[in-house]
Amino acid sequence: MRLKLLVAYDGTGFSGWQIQEKPQPPPTVQGTLEAALARLTGGSVRVFGSGRTDAGVHAHGQVAHCDVPDRPGFDWRHALNAVLPPAVRILSADAAAPGFDARRDAVSKTYIYQFWRETRFVPPLLAPFVWACGPLDAAAMRAALPHFLGERDFASLRNAGSETRGSVRCIFAASLETLPPQEFYPPHAPLLRLRVTANGFLKQMVRNMAGLLAACGRGKLAPGDVPALLAAADRAAVAAPTAPPRGLALACVEYGPAYSCP
Repeated sequence: MRLKLLVAYDGTGFSGWQIQEKPQPPPTVQGTLEAALARLTGGSVRVFGSGRTDAGVHAHGQVAHCDVPDRPGFDWRHALNAVLPPAVRILSADAAAPGFDARRDAVSKTYIYQFWRETRFVPPLLAPFVWACGPLDAAAMRAALPHFLGERDFASLRNAGSETRGSVRCIFAASLETLPPQEFYPPHAPLLRLRVTANGFLKQMVRNMAGLLAACGRGKLAPGDVPALLAAADRAAVAAPTAPPRGLALACVEYGPAYSCP
């Protein structure tokens, strides 16, 4: 039976999603899920994710599929959560069509990136999930966002080490939210949340986008500089550093009708 899993995880203690073929492999989300499935099935079960999150990156709605023994009435979600570590939770586990493929069938993915702008403190419950980057001009960052929309070559936002050949992707939507003040804390600079939806992402593309937007927010780049930086199709053309992984999370994966590229 093909099983479709909706998975949430705190990526802090993991070396990303994908299993690493090493003599002593570091902990990964995929490896953790496969170990849990092996305990339940007594055999080897390969788990295929909709995409690979890097070390330290989180997920609210990663989607994966695997083939398991057909056990009518068996609650795979409950059973998996009983043997998985607390940092990984199965939100749903449902029978899927035999040919369902979590990666190939996805029509879009949405990532969020969170910027903590307060310099006096970082709430400990937020610290693993935000970039404590300091003051940023949200208006300047929002002014840069339209330049990322549409289908284009995003090689300037791709870090080395990618296995994908092409670098053309389509960003369907991008927004920057100012979140309400965090309850229980003194007055502080509001948290910013970048939300990006695309038909696919290159290696560390959203983190590089976040770094570039932060450079605009710090006045080191102007929003109008973005088109030329993207047109260069060269990572070396963008001086802004890659934003740290802890601020990034895979929010959701969509399988409905495909979006139209703006």
